[in-house]
Amino acid sequence: MGRGGERRAIALANPGLNGRPFATPTLWAAIQYLMPGENAPEHRHTQHAFRFVLEGEGVWTVVGGDPVAMRRGDFLPQAGWNWHAHHNATRAPMAWIDGLDIPLQYITEAQFFEFGRDEISEAEQTTPERSRSERLWGHPGLAPLAASARPGTPGSPLLAYRWEQTDRALADQLAIEREGYGGTVEPGHAAVRYTDPVTGQDVLPTIRVEFHRVVRGAETAPVRETGSSVYTVFDGSGTVTVGDKSWSVSRGDLFVVPSWQPFSARSQAGGSDSDSGALDLFRFSDSPVFEALKLNRTLTEGNTK
Repeated sequence: MGRGGERRAIALANPGLNGRPFATPTLWAAIQYLMPGENAPEHRHTQHAFRFVLEGEGVWTVVGGDPVAMRRGDFLPQAGWNWHAHHNATRAPMAWIDGLDIPLQYITEAQFFEFGRDEISEAEQTTPERSRSERLWGHPGLAPLAASARPGTPGSPLLAYRWEQTDRALADQLAIEREGYGGTVEPGHAAVRYTDPVTGQDVLPTIRVEFHRVVRGAETAPVRETGSSVYTVFDGSGTVTVGDKSWSVSRGDLFVVPSWQPFSARSQAGGSDSDSGALDLFRFSDSPVFEALKLNRTLTEGNTK
């Protein structure tokens, strides 16, 4: 196995892109799989990237020498040109989504790649409960004043957004809605955006990342947006409509929404009282690029902005 061959990644090639291994014209998506006892060697690249964990726990990534634990539902952003490696010391495999802006950087001839060390330091061979980035930046509304804590590269200095916090934020939005105070995007549709605690802007310069929850039996309003998106069904089941096509989706499915195609989602009705029945959707898009170029446009049920 060659250097880097330990990374088992299956790129999701959109059949509408003439054989190119891209999910959309600007976004790359893949499923990466790390077996028990394996190490994915250190490297860095100019592409902005993230990992969203679909299955497993006990694996950790090391970004710039900071060991960060990975568990199902965790979102781990990583701005370009940061050294990183992954380690699985457990007896079970882990699977996650890799999202990068490879197509965008390919078009602009801005991408570069370097291999790093073959061996990791002793301090990186285990992972603490909380990484250094979480201890510094994981306190809502509180940012460290020390200049040494500031990131040296663009993108969020917080390297892990934990599922427990995402789940709680969505549940609280829906609870406040039920109390009659609003707080959701629309009835039965809660959503959050992962943001940079330094700037309050998108967590990565070229990629916007969100999580949406559609309660059992609810349906979102059709929305058109410039730019493209990749969705993953984290949990639940339902029906999604993209353009004039509709299909059923369930946990683990991925799909793409092209630029200016209307998109809506409906959570499956029914289920037991003990089952929330919500359709949980993880989404990433190229919206920051379109906003920077002043090409962003949204149309929702006949209203433009």
